[in-house]
Amino acid sequence: MGQLIDFRKFSSQNAVRMCVCCRQRFMQSELFRLQINNAGIKLFDGNGRSFYLCEKCINSSKIIISLTKLKNAPKDKNIIKEQIEEIRIKWQKLD
Repeated sequence: MGQLIDFRKFSSQNAVRMCVCCRQRFMQSELFRLQINNAGIKLFDGNGRSFYLCEKCINSSKIIISLTKLKNAPKDKNIIKEQIEEIRIKWQKLD
């Protein structure tokens, strides 16, 4: 298991970003910053492309459909559910 990196250190205080699920805009520091690496969804580690999810969407069921549309994302809904749950647990550890 890799080291847990606080992805919030990669955010700017004044930047506005869009949630890929609900398409609403939020301050970057309020969003989950994730990435797809090796067909898996995980917290952003500072390398490569990333996307954002708001706190409301990461707890909703429509997130699965939105994430399956992303390039290189796993297409199996059960895998996405497991990975999102792992991200929620990691997020709680960062707080």
